[in-house]
Amino acid sequence: MELLDNHWQAQPLVQTRPAEPSSAVDRVLIIAYRKKKKESQRRFWARFGVTQSRGSRFESGAEIPPPVSILLGLYFTKTVSDADLGRAERVLHSHDAAALLNPGQ
Repeated sequence: MELLDNHWQAQPLVQTRPAEPSSAVDRVLIIAYRKKKKESQRRFWARFGVTQSRGSRFESGAEIPPPVSILLGLYFTKTVSDADLGRAERVLHSHDAAALLNPGQ
């Protein structure tokens, strides 16, 4: 877990060049973390709004889009918790989400 935390902390928060595809190290660390927690792909990736099949592709080497990568970084550095992600998902799926996303309309 410490290796994973150090990996995410070492990444710059602001990139000055286009995002590069995730490296094999990223995938290995994500898979190791998920397996250490004994979580299925479905459960692990769902907290980031990703389907099991898409998460499987990420773990197999597909590029992880910047928004998901940012969430992963925040999650692994313990800036965002499972509870935070759950609350955000509930807000987005609530009837008031449109009002929150489009204030003043």
